[in-house]
Amino acid sequence: MGLDNNAFSFFPFGALFCLTLFSFLAVRVYTIRHRYKNDQKDDIAMILKNRMAKGEIDEKEYRMLKDLLTK
Repeated sequence: MGLDNNAFSFFPFGALFCLTLFSFLAVRVYTIRHRYKNDQKDDIAMILKNRMAKGEIDEKEYRMLKDLLTK
């Protein structure tokens, strides 16, 4: 079943299948990392906005804390 006797070989399809699986896995890992990386900054801003809406902090303190926590 090799290329030397003109028989069908499964190798190209197997390699293509593995390459496709690896590509899907790489894209999935990238999207998960990207999503959690951005969510942290959004969560900080949302918590501070909620505290400002409740009157626990004022706008000056909100900006100061946001700058400190998002760096």
